[in-house]
Amino acid sequence: MNASENVSSSSIGNKLLSRYSDTDSLFAKPAPLPAATRTTAIPLQRTQELEQSIKHSPAIVEPYIELSQIYLEQERWVDARRILEAGKQNCPENETVLLLHEDLMLILSAQLLENAKKELAQRPCDDTRHTREQAEINLVNERIRVCRERYHRNPNQKDILITWAIALRQQKKYDEAIALLTQAVKDLSLRARASLQMGMCHQALERPLDALSCFRRAALFRSPPPDPKVASVALELAAALSEENGLIDSSIFYLENLAKLLSKEEKQAILDKIERLKPHLPQSYS
Repeated sequence: MNASENVSSSSIGNKLLSRYSDTDSLFAKPAPLPAATRTTAIPLQRTQELEQSIKHSPAIVEPYIELSQIYLEQERWVDARRILEAGKQNCPENETVLLLHEDLMLILSAQLLENAKKELAQRPCDDTRHTREQAEINLVNERIRVCRERYHRNPNQKDILITWAIALRQQKKYDEAIALLTQAVKDLSLRARASLQMGMCHQALERPLDALSCFRRAALFRSPPPDPKVASVALELAAALSEENGLIDSSIFYLENLAKLLSKEEKQAILDKIERLKPHLPQSYS
C-alpha cells in the first residue's frame, strides 16, 4: 500500500488512540485546604460559625470559600454544593467560588460515571450499559462547559484549550477540537501537546498525512524540546500509522527515535520490531 491510497484506521491504530485518550488531564480537583487544617479534625463549632456567618452576612465571600473547602475535604458533596451555589448567587463575580463549584460539578459527574461502571459490571444489561454511556456523555459535556467558561473568563490560560479540545475529541467533534488546538499550538510551551492532540484528531478523520505531520512536530520539536512522555506517545502513534499506510521507512524512522527515549527493557522490543519491518522495505532501501 502506498501513501496516496485512502485507508481507514486499523484496529491497531484505534487501540493506540484509545490508550492515549488523556482523560487524566481533564481536571476535577477541589482546591486544597491549608495543611494545618487538613491534619486536624474540623471542629463542628467552626462549621456552625461559618454557616451562621453566611446566613447573617451573605455578601461576604470568605465564609463560603472556607466552609465549602471543609465540606469538600470531608466529601460532604451535598453540603458543598449547597454552600457553593449560594456563594455563586450572592458573590457571582468571585473566581474562587466559581472554580470550586466547577470542580465540584466535575467530581459529581465523575462519581456518577464510576457508579455506572460498577453497576454495569455487577449487572450487565441494556439498561446499565445505557446508564454508563449517558454518564460518560454527561461527564464530557460537563468538562466542555467548564473549559469554555474558564477560558472565556481568563483567555490567557491557553492550556485550557488543550483540555477543552480533548473533551471535544472524545465527543468526535474533531474539527472543533482542531480549531482550538490551532490556537494552542502558537504557545511554545503548549506546542508539542497541542500537536499531539491535533494529530489524533486528523487520524480519527482519516487524514493520515496530516496526522503524521502533527505527530512528527509533537515528537521532534527542538526548542523547546517536548516532554518525553508526549514525544513517546507521538512517535508510537506515528510509527503505527506509517506502517498502516505502507510507509515502512517512516515507521522505522519513528521507532528508532522512540527507542532513544525508552529504558533498556522497553528499547529491545522496539529494536525487535524494527528488525521485523526491515524485510518489508522497498528494494531501494534494502
